[in-house]
Amino acid sequence: MMADAVKVLIYAVWDGRLLVFDEPDFPEVPLQVPGGTVEAGEDPAQAAAREFFEETGLEPASHPQPLFSHDYRFVRDGRPITHRRHYFHLPLSGPFAESWLHWEETPFDGSPPIRFRLHWIALSEAPRRLGLGMGEALFALPPGHGIAS
Repeated sequence: MMADAVKVLIYAVWDGRLLVFDEPDFPEVPLQVPGGTVEAGEDPAQAAAREFFEETGLEPASHPQPLFSHDYRFVRDGRPITHRRHYFHLPLSGPFAESWLHWEETPFDGSPPIRFRLHWIALSEAPRRLGLGMGEALFALPPGHGIAS
């Protein structure tokens, strides 16, 4: 089956915590991890680095490491959708603020910039708190960075 879109999701981990965001202007949108759409001709690892910077404003010292890929299926407006998702691990070295606001200037659909409120949650909380199926690859984090750590 052909995917409707190719996506990247980044598990950025610092001090035993996962970087997540919500959208204060859209409270119905669930908690997410940084990520986005792979552009035509773009390598997923390059897309992960680009999307991480666009959505967080942070320039990591290392490259995101591939973890897991799968097809995520859902229904939107009565139509079945498939996203090929590539998950990446990005260990970070702090210090970082506990939370901050950042504007996503280039949303995938060309809409106006979106305000993100970024903050950290314990890795152990991530499976129950992340929305949109974004916790599905947490099991693939390396030892010491996984949800059991």
